[in-house]
Amino acid sequence: MRRCELVDWLGPRCHGPVELRVPAVARHLVTVRMITQNVAENEGFDPDEVTDLVLAVDEACASLIRASVPEALLTCRLSIAFGALRVEASTTTVTDGIPSQQSFGWRMLGTVTDSLSAWRYEFDPQRGVDRVVHIDFAKQAARRMAR
Repeated sequence: MRRCELVDWLGPRCHGPVELRVPAVARHLVTVRMITQNVAENEGFDPDEVTDLVLAVDEACASLIRASVPEALLTCRLSIAFGALRVEASTTTVTDGIPSQQSFGWRMLGTVTDSLSAWRYEFDPQRGVDRVVHIDFAKQAARRMAR
């Protein structure tokens, strides 16, 4: 039996996902930023778009880390679909953990991305824990991506 790949499910020009799980501590942000930069550059985003994506990943992950429980894992999933890089970041938080839509960080995220959302699972069956906060955003490449 043939194993289906992401491109089989979503169509041509879809790649990924790349998923990274690291302890939810600030010193691991550099790793998440580097992976995001590498994926965006390899997928043909221009330098300004790569910078926007790295800033967005840094802000989203930093806000999740600030609200995370001790010893939580930060999950960051990157996928390419139809010329857009989608980032899904999540961790277990002590409080509501969803960033205020009035905060500078949230407004910056909205400015450098094309779509942005955040929500909290009261109970995440995949992790078996409460209060998992997710921040998702996507950035469309301005020019046709190389492939």
